[in-house]
Amino acid sequence: MTAEGWTIIGATIALVGIFAPVLMGIRRDLTDLRERMARLEGLFEGFIRRDEKAPSHSA
Repeated sequence: MTAEGWTIIGATIALVGIFAPVLMGIRRDLTDLRERMARLEGLFEGFIRRDEKAPSHSA
């Protein structure tokens, strides 16, 4: 194998080593964001249902 081939292999391994933790961090951030959005959606749905069930004051 030529020096160019070893350089390409080394650069590929370096890039994977750099980007793998970054991608894992992004995945964790997206998971946290998904949980926070689900919590907000639940609060919003509860707020809307509460308004629909409000008693009418017509007598």
